[in-house]
Amino acid sequence: MSSRGLWALSVPLALLSWIGLIVLTGVLSVSTATLVVILPVLALALTMTVAPAIWTAAHRLGMPVMGERPAVALRVAFWFGLWATICIGLRVVDAFSGLIAITLAVIFGLVETFLQQWARR
Repeated sequence: MSSRGLWALSVPLALLSWIGLIVLTGVLSVSTATLVVILPVLALALTMTVAPAIWTAAHRLGMPVMGERPAVALRVAFWFGLWATICIGLRVVDAFSGLIAITLAVIFGLVETFLQQWARR
């Protein structure tokens, strides 16, 4: 994937996701069942919004793997979107704590570090 492909994929999907999220939250009442519909759309919206920013920052800072391949920046943005969505979902059902957020961030960070190390081999 090229940087142009990342932008062409991220920007339209981010706009559509945020519009879809606004429509869904306006139409559906907040309940546990509707979270099954709303949270994946939120994860997609966050991922596609953050992906170009992560790639641009990594590219400008000269990070070896992420700055050279936009697909890796998209994967890192996915981890961020997944983490934020899980934290928001836990907050909605009153099961959130800072320890859970930190633990999830460490786990996702370690998985991404392992994947980047494995890709270098």
